[in-house]
Amino acid sequence: MAQDFDYQICPSCKGEFTLVVDRCSECDVDLVAPDSAMGDPDHFPPASELTCVRVAPAQWIEAVSEGLEQRDIPHRVEPVAPGDIPEGVEVVGTGELVGLFVADDGLAAAREIDQAIAAQVLPEQHAEPLPQGEAESCPACGEELAADAAECPECGLAFGG
Repeated sequence: MAQDFDYQICPSCKGEFTLVVDRCSECDVDLVAPDSAMGDPDHFPPASELTCVRVAPAQWIEAVSEGLEQRDIPHRVEPVAPGDIPEGVEVVGTGELVGLFVADDGLAAAREIDQAIAAQVLPEQHAEPLPQGEAESCPACGEELAADAAECPECGLAFGG
């Protein structure tokens, strides 16, 4: 049974916020209930013991995080300084970057979700034409998209192009 909380937390910095706030002012990510699908952060390994899937702007990582939450896959979302990016991890974007970290049992799903978002955000690198008449959908929320969509009309995820 889900417990009712009178506050929300930032999954990245663990800051606490009132229920009227939707996003962390420091990390620019959506807030979650303290008992969210991401699990208890005190019982989930630190990022240093997990595999980093991607380092990118918060909006990208947030979309992957939402997909993982829908599959009940525990993960961490944490700010990553330029000098702390794990070797071999693909980095997208500049400025304030965030990393997505998962345990080995969630790695395949995390990479699958990340690649679906990469195909939308970086279409020139992941060009796979859809069969005639098939519409594209938002990798974060599943909303059907127009062929020339620059942003999802439902969740606001921006696409590069």
